[in-house]
Amino acid sequence: MSLLSSARPAWLRDWPADKFLTLLFPAFILLLALAFGDVSQLQPQENKAALTGAAVFALLIALTRLALRKGWLSDNSEWLLRNLWPVPAMLFGYLLMRLLRLELAIDALGLPLMDAQMLAFDQRLFGQTPAQLLQPLISPALTLWMESAYLHFYYALPIGSLLWLHQRGERAHFVQLRKGILYTLCTGWLLYLLVPVIGPGQWMAQTFSVSLGAQDGLVYDAVNSFRYAYDCFPSLHTAVPWVTLLICWRWYGPGLRLTALLMTLSITLSTLYLRYHYGADMLAGVALAVLVTLSLKRTATGLVSPSRSMPADCA
Repeated sequence: MSLLSSARPAWLRDWPADKFLTLLFPAFILLLALAFGDVSQLQPQENKAALTGAAVFALLIALTRLALRKGWLSDNSEWLLRNLWPVPAMLFGYLLMRLLRLELAIDALGLPLMDAQMLAFDQRLFGQTPAQLLQPLISPALTLWMESAYLHFYYALPIGSLLWLHQRGERAHFVQLRKGILYTLCTGWLLYLLVPVIGPGQWMAQTFSVSLGAQDGLVYDAVNSFRYAYDCFPSLHTAVPWVTLLICWRWYGPGLRLTALLMTLSITLSTLYLRYHYGADMLAGVALAVLVTLSLKRTATGLVSPSRSMPADCA
């Protein structure tokens, strides 16, 4: 046993790398904000939704740990909670980026916004940004579909796939998909810090001549209230569905493959249609998903089908 492993508390020694990210990433965000941010500008009144979300996450994690300690759950349900909780817990790191206004730290470090470079890339590759090219297609029905894809499919596809794998008893596959999701999220959020981009909807708002006519304004505004200011490169709304699809493709049946593919394509299109992302962001999201999938496949050569005997991967 290594010195690092022996120095860990007993409850951490069996944790895999992706679970450690649920602790390391929020700690990194907090240190960065304290070192380079401005606590006086946190603006809690403008972050009520994010604060509420953080409180809900913390409460759910506390209740989960209480249920596990008290033994209130069946073995199957306990395994699910012990292995699913890192996904919502990791989202707490993103909420910290919003709550601590990490853009102030990025500004203090002197990292320039990269929207001009993203726009130049899109113009070279597409002639215009895809958001501009899609303007002739805008309609109330398509906007409603794109909003549904962006706001709902993004969560339904990865979480639904995890629950489906668990229901089938595919524990090893469940853990592999969880790793893919967490590695994708963490890599994407680090790139948000290194490549700050605000997106075409804000950077070049005056160039759009057709209104989207958002149909679900209340939900839309609520989602925006959770967003970190520079959260565009890469598009995680592209990367997470694609990493889910690529990892699970061989396990889905024909019907699920078609459903997951349609959901993934809809989410990807929505990132451009709703003017959240440049084409460069979308392509980077696909590339990230491919890289994470290939990396996991290389490290999972010994993975076999349904693994009820697999260690519980303790939380």
